Parts: sequence; C-alpha cells; structure tokens
Amino acid sequence: MRILIVDDNPAIHDDFRKILAPQDSDPDLDDCEALLLGAPPTARVPSTTFQLVSAEQGEEALRLVQAAAAADRPFALAFIDMRMPPGWDGLETIEQIWRVDPHIQIVICSAYSDHSWIDVRDRLGTSDSLLIIKKPFDTIEVVQSTHALTTKWTLARQLRAHIEDLESTVESRTRALQLANTKLADQIRERERIEIELRLAQKLESVGRLAAGIAHEINTPIQYVGDNLSFVGESTLSLVAAMNAMLEAAAAGRTDATAPMIDRLVEIAESVDLPYLAEQIPMSVASLTSGVARVAAIVHAMKELVHPGPREITDIDLPSALRNALIVTAASYRDVADVETDFAATPTVPGFASELGQVFLNLIVNAAQAIEDCHGGRGKLCVSTRLDDRHVVIAISDTGVGIPEANRHLIFDAFFTTKQVGRGTGQGLAISRSLIVDRHEGTLTFESTVGVGTTFYVRLPIGDQPREVPRCSSSAAIGRSPGTSRSGSVLATSGNVAVARITSIEGPSR
Repeated sequence: MRILIVDDNPAIHDDFRKILAPQDSDPDLDDCEALLLGAPPTARVPSTTFQLVSAEQGEEALRLVQAAAAADRPFALAFIDMRMPPGWDGLETIEQIWRVDPHIQIVICSAYSDHSWIDVRDRLGTSDSLLIIKKPFDTIEVVQSTHALTTKWTLARQLRAHIEDLESTVESRTRALQLANTKLADQIRERERIEIELRLAQKLESVGRLAAGIAHEINTPIQYVGDNLSFVGESTLSLVAAMNAMLEAAAAGRTDATAPMIDRLVEIAESVDLPYLAEQIPMSVASLTSGVARVAAIVHAMKELVHPGPREITDIDLPSALRNALIVTAASYRDVADVETDFAATPTVPGFASELGQVFLNLIVNAAQAIEDCHGGRGKLCVSTRLDDRHVVIAISDTGVGIPEANRHLIFDAFFTTKQVGRGTGQGLAISRSLIVDRHEGTLTFESTVGVGTTFYVRLPIGDQPREVPRCSSSAAIGRSPGTSRSGSVLATSGNVAVARITSIEGPSR
C-alpha cells in the first residue's frame, strides 16, 4: 500500500516512518522500554507494511502523484502539512492532487489554524476522503486513521473495478441484444417480403388458372371457327365457279324462248357484282383464317405461360419460352417498337417454366414501357440468347430512356418504381430477381445508358446433360404487321402482372 508524506520538515517524515514502517525490533526490549517509560505493553503498535514516499513541497507531491497515476501505481493515502513555505500550502496542494487523482485519501496534519473548517469545506467541498489531525499527533491516531482510510480506499477501488466489470458485462450484453434485435428485425423484414411475394404469387397463380381456363375455353371454339372458315372458303370458291359455269352455259344455249330468263340471270349477277365477290371473298376468308390462326397462337402461348406447370424442375426450351412471351405481350410494344430476335443454338436449362415465363413477361413489358416513355418515335426491342461456358445468357434490350444513376441501386428493391400509379407496382423486378437468383441459381444484371437504352441479362446454368435445341431464326421484326384483320381482345400481360389485355390484333407476325 503506497502512502505519500508531504511536509517541509524532514523530522516529520522520520516520525511517519517510525510509526508506519518501523524496523524489526526485539519484542522483549520493546516491553522493557514501555515499562521504563511507564506505558503498558498494549501501547506498543504492531508492525504493518506500508510503502512511504516523501515530498517536501506541494509541487513535488503533484509530480509524484502524476507519475504514480501514469504508472498505474496510485497512492492510497497522503498526509499533507498545511504550512509548507515557500511553495503551495496544504489546500492548494490538495486541490492540485485531487485534479489528478480524485480517489486518493487525504489527511491534513497541522499545528496551526491558518484556515477554518468553513474555508476548507468551501474550497475542497464536503468529502468523505478528507480527515484532519492536529500536531503533535498521537501514534495510535495515525495508525488507526491510516488503516481505516487505506482499507476504505482499497474497498472503493475494488467497488469501482466491480462496477466497471458490470458495466462492461452490461455493454457486452447490450451489444448482443442489439445484434439479436437487428437480426430479428432483418428476419421480420425478410418474412414480410416473403409473405408479400407469396400473396402476390398466390394471386398470380389464381389469375393464371383463370386465364388458363379461359384460354382452354377459347381454344375449342377457335378450332371449329377455323375449320368452318376453311369449309366456307372452299365452298364459296365452288359456288362462284358453279355460278360462272351456269352463266356461261346459259349464254351458250340462248334462244328466243330462254332469252328473258338468261337476261334476268345476268342482271342478278351484275347486281351483286359477281366478279368482285369472286376476287374479294377468297381474300377475306384467307384474312379471317390468318386472324384465327393468330388468335390460336396467342391462346397457345398464353396457356404455356400461365400454366403453373409441374412442381419439379423440368428442361426448358428458352427460345420457345421467349417467343411465347413476345406473342402474349405484343400489345405492349406493337405500336412503339420493332422487335428483333437472335436465338442462338443453346441447350435446354433446368427450371420452372411458369416462373421463367413471368420473368420474361416483366422484362419485355418494362422494355416496351421504357421505349414508350422516350417519346422519340418507334424504338427497337431486341431479344437474344447465347451460350456462355456452362450458362445460357438471355439479353433483353431496349432503346428507351435508360435508368438514371441515382436509381440503379434501387431497381431490384420491392415496391420501388418510377412509374405512374396504376402502371406498375414496383414488384416486377424484385420478384424477377428472386425467381432467377433464389429459384434458378442464376443472375439478373443490367447495363444502362441514359437516353440510349437498357439491357437486362438473365444468366441461367445449364444442366449436367444439356440437350441441344435447333437454332431459331436469326432475327425477326415481331412488331407491327401489315395484316388487315381486326379482332376483339384476348388475355396477355401488362405492367408487372402476368395477366392483362391485348386490345387488338393486327395480323400474323413476320
């Protein structure tokens, strides 16, 4: 235990050493000394070990306290004289020491009353770390005060260490709780996201089943309409040919008796403009047949896209899936863009056909809307596939407005959208990325230049035993077709939802 003695009188330092750090002596001799001096043997103070350090001025004491604090060997107690000319007095010394080490116990030793207790309290404050003893001091008084104050200092230091340990434990557990709360919040957000996607998927599945049922119901009448159109076309040609043959036969057998009847037949033929009908009816029937074939193709593509398909992974022909998506989404781009396709010879990929179809629908519709927002005339929508090592890469690009730099890190976030209300929900790209990354172990990335356009890349791994599919046509404009037939409406996609409407069909794609 370290004790600091601050007094300008060297004899006082010796007295403290004799009391607090006496040299070993003979107990019998001490008893004789006590008997000779008339003191009882119990007055002898037992030896206790203290490390005493001396300073004759306040400035020197302050330096010793600073060095002890820096070395983490603080003093437990300091005996400080009140008068120490020519330097600081005791109060000034205590003030300076307590600024460095506020925990050190102080005993003021003085034979004079230079300062009243009120002055001491006003300058040092009310403190349980301060004690005053008068000179000449009693040995027992010094020993008892030393033991009491050093024990108090030791207990206080242990208490502070225990409090620091408790605070460290509390801080550590608080950090653990905060980390657990953060993880829990992340899990809650992830669960909410999954629930939202699940609800949307359930809605899409319900709408898909409805659309598949409607497509199935449409498919049957479309088939017999097509068959009947073929029959009408062939029968009309036969009727026109028969009428022409009858007119020719009547003209060849014309007599005075049959002349009125033949003239009447010619008049009827001229009134209905038989040559015009003979020319236009086959063309109209052919156009109707082409339109019915177009509707049948859309219904077939729609059935493949909205059908939930098997729950297990199957081999998917990507060019076929992309063609179906382009057919169903034709209404979204027909008036704003020409479509070019370049489907390279690629193997099938393992996956879920309905989910990949939903991704392709979202990306194509988004591309069409980006071109429409450009307001620069007709644009170009390009869809291509290529083989890259053990992956198939699908690229869907547009010549639209592009994605601003500030929005590029947000476009895959759920509910983020720059579209007007009713045009998009902000779920399409988020769900598409989840389907590609989580369900198919692929990647969905993009490149974009503002004012030039955007290209989305879907990268899908191929199976262990890929099967080669034939190369499709290198490029085709699937945009506006020169057909002349006009029809009603069938189901297709719009925005980020897998089912909406196509308002018109212009004719078969080129």
